Amino acid sequence: MKKSLQKIKDESPEIPDNTCPYIDFLKDVIAEMKDESSGEFIDKKYEICETLIEYIRDSNDSLRTSSHYWYNKFVSSYGKK
Repeated sequence: MKKSLQKIKDESPEIPDNTCPYIDFLKDVIAEMKDESSGEFIDKKYEICETLIEYIRDSNDSLRTSSHYWYNKFVSSYGKK
């Protein structure tokens, strides 16, 4: 017996909220820490954090894009019943 699309959605894991505002806030906090400190190591750590945070943002976007793709693929082959 096939489950309805709504039943499958109801049983699926929760989709997290958009994380970009949290990422932006974290970037602001790190920038403030950098401004309140000085030194070559602080600057290097700041650059590493910036790079990693943007990697996380891009990865989150890829997950959202992939999720939309697979949802649409499922709906087109399974149908909205």
